[in-house]
Amino acid sequence: MSNRTYVDVAKYVEEQNQNKCKVLSAKPEQTFEDLGVEVRVWNVKTDNEGSWWVVEGDTVPMNLYPQDAYYFGTDEAYSFHMGIMQRMKASTYKPEDYVSTMTMDSDIAPQLFRKLKKIATLIDTAVEVEDFQAIGVQCREVLIELGNLIYFPEMAGENEQPQASNFKKKAELFVQYYLAGSDNSDYRSIIKKLTESTWDYSNKITHSQNATFYEASSCVSLCTSLVGVYENVRQKATDLLAQYKCKNCTSKKLEINDHEATEKGIVTKLFLECEECGEVTEIIFENTEE
Repeated sequence: MSNRTYVDVAKYVEEQNQNKCKVLSAKPEQTFEDLGVEVRVWNVKTDNEGSWWVVEGDTVPMNLYPQDAYYFGTDEAYSFHMGIMQRMKASTYKPEDYVSTMTMDSDIAPQLFRKLKKIATLIDTAVEVEDFQAIGVQCREVLIELGNLIYFPEMAGENEQPQASNFKKKAELFVQYYLAGSDNSDYRSIIKKLTESTWDYSNKITHSQNATFYEASSCVSLCTSLVGVYENVRQKATDLLAQYKCKNCTSKKLEINDHEATEKGIVTKLFLECEECGEVTEIIFENTEE
């Protein structure tokens, strides 16, 4: 069993924050043993650097995760931490497999996939502080490239166009454009939080003098996941069938059976056949001339 104490955890958090804060409280919130090793997640509160989850245990290196930025619970922090540990131990680590897994095999633009593979390779060999800072720079460049790929000028409407490197503004306009309406409010909110946190953390790693492998690896994971999120939104916008379900059994296993179109080739109706029950659902498009 680990002998780490309140003093050990408090000292670690304060040092990781460059001694710019004081730990007000720290207590073991939850203990996990499902992977054959006892791992504890501590709930730590500071005076001016927010709240943290600190994960540590027998033969498991200690690392901290900000509660306020990423909205992790104890289970998420534990799972995220142990996933990093398992990847470190893997003898056949392949950057392209890591990127594919983190993005749920989304169709990633080739230039983004290449850059993500590059930073996934860098994290596997990073040792010095300068290495970790370089990873922060690369993550930031990936996000800027992502903004340039997902954004087009019409998204700003009559408002001023964002600067070329203003990733957060381009991302905001992209989300507003494709995820409008009250039904998408929660989706917009979580994407905004993840976007701002990932960008800010990439910048923090870029300038950090105390970054370790674990912070840099978390930065890579967040950056890669965020690319997957935006590619999912973009693909959702072009997926005609994603929003529909069978009118009979409510299954979403639908395929286009037939369609009707105007003389100009504009689709006015779709007939969607359910793979589960065979029912055909008719979808009528209004204002097709527009």
